[in-house]
Amino acid sequence: MELTFGNAQIYTSERMKGNPLLAKLFNKVFGYTNVGNYARFTIFKKLIKNIPLKGDENILDLGTRFGEYAISLATAFPNSKVHALDIDQSRINSLNEALHTSEIKNIKTYSDFLDRTTIKELDFAFSIDVFEHIAPENMPFNTVHDRLKKGGYFMVKIPNVEQKTILPDRYFADHDEWLEEEHIGQVYDLNGLKKKFEQEGFEVVHASYSDGYLSRLAWELAYLGKKAGVVTQLLSLPLAKGLIHMDRWFHHGKWGNAIQVIGKKK
Repeated sequence: MELTFGNAQIYTSERMKGNPLLAKLFNKVFGYTNVGNYARFTIFKKLIKNIPLKGDENILDLGTRFGEYAISLATAFPNSKVHALDIDQSRINSLNEALHTSEIKNIKTYSDFLDRTTIKELDFAFSIDVFEHIAPENMPFNTVHDRLKKGGYFMVKIPNVEQKTILPDRYFADHDEWLEEEHIGQVYDLNGLKKKFEQEGFEVVHASYSDGYLSRLAWELAYLGKKAGVVTQLLSLPLAKGLIHMDRWFHHGKWGNAIQVIGKKK
């Protein structure tokens, strides 16, 4: 299995959709342009090796956004069925357009809460940096547990409640203000997330930290580059991506700005 990521950006980015030919050239030269999402996928690609996928699974991407993980899995596993769910209808509309353009047939989309759908008998469900946007009492651990087959797997990656930065906080004041409003569910450390899985009836099969200092520096440089304009955003991409890969090689794993747990339904 070889997962690729970001190929659908030319179909989902409002800026790129306006000029498809230029977007394809741009994608070939610069690759995926959202450094945060790029970093998340490098972790997802490592984590999914803990899931014994054969290629014909029933999979749920919970909080799919623009469907990048769903598209990656559906492309790698054409015999699988992937459910891509997000409560934001505009994102699902963009994903549907991308699926139509790219002719991917094994993804079904939903704009609803999981407990209002008929999705069931799942082999694997995952949610990547979504639960921090949900109040703890509303996080659908129990619903996912109910919709999984016995022996099915659930992966959650979220920001650690403790965050460490490199550059002065004043450079990111507007982002921090957004976090205060949006990250209402950023309440767990790694032990807390493991306990939550266990309380909901899962056997924890994997728990780890990710996103150390090099990854954080990559995000900070990319964020400041994007704020300064398109040219600086593009110039910052190679350095930021390089730092992310260095972080994946050298991060010691005893602490990180992100935490991830994989549970198995008993």
